Amino acid sequence: MADINTSILDLEKRAELLRELLKYAPRPFVIEFAGTPKSGKSTSVEAVRHFFERQGFRVHVLAERAAVCPIPMKGHLFFNTWCAASMLAELLANIETDTDIMIVDRGLFDALVWLTQQERRGELTAAEARTIENFLLLGRWSTLTDLVVVMSVSAKEALERETGQRISSKPGSIMNEETLAAITEAVEGAVNGYHQHFRTVLKHNTTGEDTQISSVRLAGQLLDSMQDFLNPKVLVVPRAEIARLVSAVGNRLTVDAFERALACITAYGTFVSRDEAERSNEVVQVVAAGVLVKDDKAFLFRRKESDPKYLLYGKTTIWQGCHIESEKNGSVGDLLRRSLQHRLSRSLFLSRTFSTEPLGFCWEDDNEKSSRHFGMMFTMLIDNPYTAADLRKKAFRRKRGPSLVGEFVTWEELAKQAEDLNLEAWSRAILDSKRG
Repeated sequence: MADINTSILDLEKRAELLRELLKYAPRPFVIEFAGTPKSGKSTSVEAVRHFFERQGFRVHVLAERAAVCPIPMKGHLFFNTWCAASMLAELLANIETDTDIMIVDRGLFDALVWLTQQERRGELTAAEARTIENFLLLGRWSTLTDLVVVMSVSAKEALERETGQRISSKPGSIMNEETLAAITEAVEGAVNGYHQHFRTVLKHNTTGEDTQISSVRLAGQLLDSMQDFLNPKVLVVPRAEIARLVSAVGNRLTVDAFERALACITAYGTFVSRDEAERSNEVVQVVAAGVLVKDDKAFLFRRKESDPKYLLYGKTTIWQGCHIESEKNGSVGDLLRRSLQHRLSRSLFLSRTFSTEPLGFCWEDDNEKSSRHFGMMFTMLIDNPYTAADLRKKAFRRKRGPSLVGEFVTWEELAKQAEDLNLEAWSRAILDSKRG
């Protein structure tokens, strides 16, 4: 008992440190629980929910849909399609809330398990299976799941758990050795066939394991995965090299200045964990920042008051940006461009990217806090009117009364109202370059 209590205290300390990183989260961390019957999914979901809520995380559970499905034919294509579609609808409706952790009890991966099972049983044609498979794996929503926990237990122990909770020894349509073996095989097939479509797939076998010990082990693995999500390695450059670059360059918002900054980053850039970069005064974090432009108008964003940048930089901005995480392939310039394009694609859940051109760089070297970030600035041409409309509708809802926020605005109008809009420094620099 002393060992398990020590492990729990260690988990609580790790969770407390992790909570400090939530300010970096782009959205909720999404965990799906899938796997074989009686493997402990419901127990684990409740244990994980309870643990994280006690540590101060905001947790939302998307409950299993099978229990409320109006279709009586369990295991049938219609039953599983209804469960997958209704779960997907709830996931999409909640992905942009202020939740820290979202737990999905049987989601897209679980639907793929049943798809594998149904195809093997001959209940679907190959063409039907590929159509459903392609839908479930569509990147716009499959990439929203950050961790899939695939739980399993031996068929023998699953039946023991079932009969231990019932007063009948008769097997059910699913709770019998033959069906359980087939489901286990389908789960393994899904893990092998689909794991590359999800950020992380974690296999968690509970056979012969005490429930509390299993939950403690699982919580530790979840904290590991969340650590990678909240605290990735980001691109930094020594502050001294950035200072040298700035002193050697005149106008910072030119293509030539961009290229010289790119050469500096290529020569001296390294990757360190986000929290390490935030603590260090010796390095500057590189940010790829895009000004969204349509018909020679820039899109005006409002930061949420909960955004750490709100007080630091200002309440409105004409750019959106992201830190640069490590990738194996491509040049630094390609990495900057891809990171920014993916940032916009993730923000609007798009499958396409937009034309991106270098604009220059921004750095507030006289501000101790904001000088921690170095902006590699791009213009991004929004050439699709429907995307432009989505930008206006999405997260930039207007408050009552007239407002420029959430609209494409001319440079002249932005310059006139820069002070009233409380535009942050990089936006003002861009405006000055346009007027210059």
